[in-house]
Amino acid sequence: MNGIKKSRMSPMKGSRSENKAAPEGRMKPYAGFAGIYDRIMEGVDYEGWADYIESLLQRFNRQPRSLLDLACGTGSSSLPFAARGYRVTGLDLSEEMLQVARAKAAAAGLQVNFCRMDLRELRLAEQYDLALLFQDGLNYLLTDKELLQAFSGVRKLLQPGGLFIFDLTRPSLRARNGQPSVYWADEEDFSLIWESRYDKTTETWEVFLTVFEIEEGGLYRKFQERHREKDYPPDLVCRLLEEAGFRLLEIFPTFRLAPSAAGEPKLTFVAEPNPTMD
Repeated sequence: MNGIKKSRMSPMKGSRSENKAAPEGRMKPYAGFAGIYDRIMEGVDYEGWADYIESLLQRFNRQPRSLLDLACGTGSSSLPFAARGYRVTGLDLSEEMLQVARAKAAAAGLQVNFCRMDLRELRLAEQYDLALLFQDGLNYLLTDKELLQAFSGVRKLLQPGGLFIFDLTRPSLRARNGQPSVYWADEEDFSLIWESRYDKTTETWEVFLTVFEIEEGGLYRKFQERHREKDYPPDLVCRLLEEAGFRLLEIFPTFRLAPSAAGEPKLTFVAEPNPTMD
């Protein structure tokens, strides 16, 4: 979620409490949002993302052929790898996002196997050389137990000698002042209100989205979504990786190759299956 290009959005004052009371079914993440997600994320350089991954692969002397893209969303993170010759499988919990991903792959003439699956219940018949998980996908898991379940599932899906590369954002560092923020975006075919706050008690960052999307006939459809992301400190992540059967290779500030120091709001972890735990 933090990949949304804030330069497209203007700040507002205040907050609208009715979003918080909306029925849960109307607020399922990435349901209605799937239709406008790519337009909101158009400032993200997915080719640059793939370049960064390949620089990490070179650093750790790996040449994977098969790739598992976890929490792949609309497939924008999957397609650059498919175009570069990798055999790619993309997984996501949102069927609405996957429908967009399949259409984009077909339009580009690329073969990607997109499947609906929960990170906490990963089950596939084959193993992969490389597993990727970006754009805060793991932050959506709200307990240590769920994060461990995801790590354990990925571990079973990796070939010996494979790599698991993923990012985690630190919402507590991104919202240092603790104050709610409200932004809005007014485009030709939709308007979006983005309300966010960090809850120190639960260590979660919450985002309430209200979207008015124009339909045929000039009418607008309103939908709302609630997104929650958990803040996981790096030492806890490292401990859970080890418990799941991984060996941590390095932690980087995302999009950099220098070792991590304290205080970066977004980190990239590189880990491999620990052969002593097979």
